[in-house]
Amino acid sequence: MRQGIITALIVAAATFAAPAAARPFHSALNNHDLKFDYQWPAEAAAIPALDHRFHADMDKALTNAKASARDDVKLAREQKRNFNQHYYSLKWTAVGQSPRLLSLESENSLFEGGAHPMTTYGALLWDRRENRAIGLGAVFARSGDLTAVTHSAYCKALDAERAKRRQGMKMDLAEFNACPKYSDLAISPFDTDKDGKFNGLRFVASPYVAGPYAEGEYAITLPVTLKLLAALRPDYRSSFELYRQ
Repeated sequence: MRQGIITALIVAAATFAAPAAARPFHSALNNHDLKFDYQWPAEAAAIPALDHRFHADMDKALTNAKASARDDVKLAREQKRNFNQHYYSLKWTAVGQSPRLLSLESENSLFEGGAHPMTTYGALLWDRRENRAIGLGAVFARSGDLTAVTHSAYCKALDAERAKRRQGMKMDLAEFNACPKYSDLAISPFDTDKDGKFNGLRFVASPYVAGPYAEGEYAITLPVTLKLLAALRPDYRSSFELYRQ
């Protein structure tokens, strides 16, 4: 039994250390029709299943971006107007990891000849033990615990940030004053002190989700509290810690 525990600990340590031997991935293309950029960090490249997933996503995105640009070039000629080069960029960044979990955030910028580029944000939580992506809600003991534990604090912090940017003015559209649904946000466990445990949750609302385009994205970070720790599944609890300043 003792030998088995030691072996398991060695395997876990090796898995956590593996990203140091991997290299970040970056692919770029720049021609008359399209500027394309796609990248992910070494932590993701070190996990074969995740690396394969990102390669497949990149190939699909490049195919679609080329087709969109090609169609717009043709349309511009027919309409006798200038063509503006299309742009697609997606960057994944590691924002924290534990021996079991890797937390990633994405920033996706897209321009297809419209009035302005559009940037959206995403999140991905990878469970090394299960070798798959999981929803953040899966680390909590009960369905709905994520919302129950964080919703009030998140909405309060978001309203404070909106009031600061708007200097107290209210938006005409009700959805720009309301607290967004969690399904519309990118929510990531975050490790601010890089010690191998998550001590915060970051909520990112892309433009148009919590406010108009001109206000940009809203990124709110909440600290991990005792209440949040208590709501976690026991097997995930060791990946988190209390936030300490």
